[in-house]
Amino acid sequence: MDVGNAADITFADLEMFLVFSRNEHFGETASELGLSVATVQRGIRALERKLGVALIEQAGRRVRMLHTGHVLVREAQAVLRARLDAVDTTRAESGVPHRRLRIAHTYSLGLGFVPDVLAELLGAHPELSFRCWQSSATNVVSALLRGEADVAFTSLSPTETDIVVEPLFTEALLLTVPAGDPLAERGEVGLAEVRDRPFIAMELGSSSRTHMVNACARAGFVPRITVEGNDLFVVESMVGAGIGVSVVPEGMDNHQHPRVVRLPIRDPSSAGRTIFLAYQRTSAVHESVRTLAGIARAHGREFGKPLQPPQ
Repeated sequence: MDVGNAADITFADLEMFLVFSRNEHFGETASELGLSVATVQRGIRALERKLGVALIEQAGRRVRMLHTGHVLVREAQAVLRARLDAVDTTRAESGVPHRRLRIAHTYSLGLGFVPDVLAELLGAHPELSFRCWQSSATNVVSALLRGEADVAFTSLSPTETDIVVEPLFTEALLLTVPAGDPLAERGEVGLAEVRDRPFIAMELGSSSRTHMVNACARAGFVPRITVEGNDLFVVESMVGAGIGVSVVPEGMDNHQHPRVVRLPIRDPSSAGRTIFLAYQRTSAVHESVRTLAGIARAHGREFGKPLQPPQ
């Protein structure tokens, strides 16, 4: 492949390729960007010419990224994040407020905790606006690392040195059963009692699913998952229909579902999860992010079980 002029590579080139990397599909990339398939194909081929290396290959009827494509994704994420950091830091140093915060959070935290935090933040900074996006814990952390989110609320703790991570609170896990189930009258239950039942679970990558599987493992069994979903309300509706049981975060107890009953698990010390606030270290210069962190810590002390300081 002829080597083109790498200096001609634009932010738009990199952004297009990052979108393509999420699905490795010309049509889906075109739809997400509002472009034609031909435009996306030409754009990626032009990027390859500028770099002088192949990034993708045809694999039967599919297109997939080569190793070079994955390397470019990693480096492009860093470049685009650095661009955002440069703009945000310059604005912060000049006194311009950080007016739009991009918030990524896991599904269950969008039911109460995140809205409560943002409502109080808006009271302190009425000039702000938000873009909120929910997904599985792994996707939320990935969005933060790619620079697509300013702040993440998640139950997975990133380990990268350029990410600030603050534990906020721990919350218990609850067993959810149909309202007419014999266990529904119990005050608490051991997970081993439902080891032979079918389970309803969130999709792979969801922290709720991970914590459910781990809690079952501590009880001595692997759950037999019959139905997967990507919404906790749908998961509980499947339970309410009598298809199976599930394990959900304690925060779900703030929302009534007439067809299910949520029960404390007998050993709460082995059936819980920690919620974290994470943000780019460079974002710490923004007053709005510092205020959000303070509000999140205060709400964390009220929302779940406060984290105990080390002895």
